[in-house]
Parts: sequence; C-alpha cells; structure tokens
Amino acid sequence: MDKKVIQALFTNICAKDELRSLPDGVHFESERCYATDGKVLVIYGEGKPELDGKTVHQDGTVIEGRYPNVDAVFPSEENYGKKLNIDIKQLRDACQWQIRQENANENDRVVINGVGYNVRTLMRLCNVLLVAGDPHKIKFYNSEPNRCSVLIGTKLKCIIMPMQYEEGDIDTEREGEGYTQTYSYENFINDYVFNSWRKQEKPQTLSWLD
Repeated sequence: MDKKVIQALFTNICAKDELRSLPDGVHFESERCYATDGKVLVIYGEGKPELDGKTVHQDGTVIEGRYPNVDAVFPSEENYGKKLNIDIKQLRDACQWQIRQENANENDRVVINGVGYNVRTLMRLCNVLLVAGDPHKIKFYNSEPNRCSVLIGTKLKCIIMPMQYEEGDIDTEREGEGYTQTYSYENFINDYVFNSWRKQEKPQTLSWLD
C-alpha cells in the first residue's frame, strides 16, 4: 500500500462536512480501500487486513457507523460509456490554473463530450489519479449528461458525478461577480495552454497614493 495514495484520498476525496462524519475517512477492506464525498468516489486496489471493515479518520481514529455500499453505485464495465482521449495531467494543470484566476467561481464547469464537470471537483480527482501512477495509462469514460463518468488508473477506479449546465452558457463571457463560467473542453485547454505562461500582474498596493 502506497501511503501517498492514502494521503491523497484524505486530502482530495474525503468529505469535509462535519455534519456527515462517516465519509470523512477512508474505508478499508482486506484487499482494497475507498473514499467518497458524494461527488467523487475513488476505489484503491490495495487494502489492509487488520483494518478490514473499518473507516479511519486521517488522525487514525476509527469512525463508527456503516459506510455506503460503493459497489452498488459503481457502473458495470459495459456501462462505462465512450473512452475519451484526455491528457489527465494537462487537464489537472488547466483546472489548477483556472481556479487561481481572480474571477474564478467555485461552481465553474467544463463540458467534456457533452457532460459537465465542476472544475474544482475534477481537479481533486485528477490529483489522486496522478499520485497513483502513470498519467498516460489513465482511461476516461463518459456517456450521458446525467450519468456518472468513470476514470480508471493504476490500481484505482473512480467515478465523478456530472454537473448540469445550459448549452447557451458554454463559452459565454462572464457577467459580473459571482457569475458561473461554463467552458467547452477545447477552450478550457486552449486558455490554459496559451495564457498560463504569462506572468500575472500583481495589484499595486495603495496605487491611489501614487
């Protein structure tokens, strides 16, 4: 078992909602472990027999209660959908760059093959996949806008829930503070590729005194 993967699960996947204490941990079985926050689910193909059946918080304490049945929500292989040609590292880097922009919104979305994804949630999932192995071996599948998408990596299999969007909102100009941006995948990546190398201008402190 790779501790870096377990740490990535705690950092990126486990729920942080204090009112829902159970998902705020990694659930272990003898041959696998997994974590979810209700938006993403990651199953890691390494377990720990001495922790079999236990949900463990990052500080090592055992969380009482019954963990959700992850097998009931994970689609069968024939229902994965279409395999897409996605560079996961580039996608993660584009997500990181977009959320650092001054006008970024926590509900910003990117549409990939007709399915909408929350940019921040997608970034968290990509972070875990990249920690676990070779990015070129990660497979990305999606099907319909209202069905979860599947990502398969080295010793990991994951799902991410879609985010609803309006077709007319794709690649429209952002209108004021708090406006949610919906990007097409092509423009999302192009914006990152062509603009991320530019140095961001730092706002001048007390410029009104100049």
